[in-house]
Amino acid sequence: MRRGMVYLAILVAISLAFGVRVLAAEQFSIATGGTAGTYYPIGSAIASVVSKYVPGVKMNAEATGASVANLRMLKAKKVDFIMAASNTAYGAYSGEPPFDKDPVKNLRGIAALYPEVFQFVVRKDSGIKSFYDLRGKKVAVGAPGSGTERTAKLVLAAHGLTYGDIKPQFLSFAEAMTALKDRVVDCAIVGAGVPTPAVIDAAMLIDINLLSVDEKVIGDFLKKHPYLALFEIAPGTYKGVDQSVITVSSPALLCVDEGLSEEVVYKIVKAIFDHIDEIAASHAQAKNIKLETALKGMSIPLHPGAERFFREKGLIR
Repeated sequence: MRRGMVYLAILVAISLAFGVRVLAAEQFSIATGGTAGTYYPIGSAIASVVSKYVPGVKMNAEATGASVANLRMLKAKKVDFIMAASNTAYGAYSGEPPFDKDPVKNLRGIAALYPEVFQFVVRKDSGIKSFYDLRGKKVAVGAPGSGTERTAKLVLAAHGLTYGDIKPQFLSFAEAMTALKDRVVDCAIVGAGVPTPAVIDAAMLIDINLLSVDEKVIGDFLKKHPYLALFEIAPGTYKGVDQSVITVSSPALLCVDEGLSEEVVYKIVKAIFDHIDEIAASHAQAKNIKLETALKGMSIPLHPGAERFFREKGLIR
């Protein structure tokens, strides 16, 4: 043992004398969301897979305030990777509010993960049957500046409704569903993976319904907003909602700072899709992460490392 220690001391001395150094692993952070949400467990699983399968790279997941907060952290170079809703990422890159004074031009896409579905929840006894019945009603449109609030405003506008036509209430998912249960609002808009726990809980306590978009107007709307897509919520997803509901969705994106090397990002993307089964085990929504849909709803420029990977897989020609 003593002889081994002597040898080790000699090796260390030689390394120092000749300027030889041991390379430490590259450390990266991924900004996710709240620990009770979807981003954090999926982001943690991604970080675990990257740390396990990409030599010389370690990644840790950070709990954050989700999309808007994450984008601002990336802009400030406080993190290297983030998760964000595609619609919000588009707004950040393009300089739309709340990023109109400080666009996030260093933002690059890695992959679309799973769909975040915009659900317009009403009480069944409210008499509200369509979007047009929301005129003059109290509508919980999401937290101020959130991805939900931005998209809610767009979808309402597609149906001819502005904030001047309704009584907007700027509430989080949990606050909105509580307000709906207490009859403080007439409609709660929730943007999240389906089924959403907050909506499940509400459906157990009150009779709810979900509004479908008007397909006569939504087609032209989607052409103008390519980061959104139609989504069908299957009958029986929520207690008492026994019909199909047609709404819109926007994928959650995995994004990265443009400054990271092509080689590192390529290896990270490859590890994620080579070991997608391990990520899928982390959360029900993670099962929707698939190679064939990895570019669907991508609203920002791809990082060259991700582009190289998808080109090899035939998704880009």
